[in-house]
Amino acid sequence: VRNDELFAALDELKREGKIRAGGVALGPAIGWLVEGVAAIRERKTDVTHMIYNLLEQDPGRQLFAAGRPLGTSFIIRVPHSSGMLEGKYTADTKFEETDHRSHRPKSWLTNGLKKIESLKFLYEGRGLTLGQAAVKFILAEPLVASVVPNIYNEEQLAEFAAAPDKADLTPRDLQRVEELYRINFGVDEAPMQLKGLAADSPEGRQVLTEAGGVGAGMEAS
Repeated sequence: VRNDELFAALDELKREGKIRAGGVALGPAIGWLVEGVAAIRERKTDVTHMIYNLLEQDPGRQLFAAGRPLGTSFIIRVPHSSGMLEGKYTADTKFEETDHRSHRPKSWLTNGLKKIESLKFLYEGRGLTLGQAAVKFILAEPLVASVVPNIYNEEQLAEFAAAPDKADLTPRDLQRVEELYRINFGVDEAPMQLKGLAADSPEGRQVLTEAGGVGAGMEAS
C-alpha cells in the first residue's frame, strides 16, 4: 500500500489499455482495516478484494464505509465463513490434518453452529439454501461487484451460481441480521483478533482520522 512505484505502474497499465481496473487484495487472514482504508482513500483503488460474510462482517463494514463516497467496488471472498455457512457441518464434523480448519479450536465449530441456528429465517420456506442466503446477504451491498466462493463439486457450483437469481433479502431480513450481529448471535466468546496494523496505533489512528474519523462505520474496534 505504501509502494508508490506499484501504483504508478497500475495507473500506467490502465492508460495503456492493458487493464481496465486495479486494486488490492487484503489477506490472507481477515483484518487489514487500516491498510484497506489507506488503499481506498489514498490510492483511489478501483476494487478491493476482502473477506466478508454473515458471521464475519468486520472490518468489511468499515471498508465499505470508506469506499462508499468514492464508489469503490469490492470482490468478496470466503463468503461462507470457511464452510460454516454452507450448511454441511455438524457437532461431529472432523477435518483432515491438512485442512486449516483442523487447527481451529473446537469452540469455532460449536459456536458457529449455534450462530447459524439463528439464521434459519433467511432461507427456510423461501426456496433458498443457507449457502445461497449467505451469497444474497453479500450481494445486498451495492458496492459488491462479485462473490468468489470456494467450490468443491458440481453440486455446489450449481447451488452458488443459482443464488443471484433468487429473491433478494428484504430490508427487514437485513435489519434482523444487523441485530443478531450486534449481539454476536447470542454467543458469548472472545472477540476475533484481526490482522494488520492496529487501528488504535498512532499510524492507524492517523489513517482512519484522515479517512473521515473514527466512528460512523469506521470505529477502531
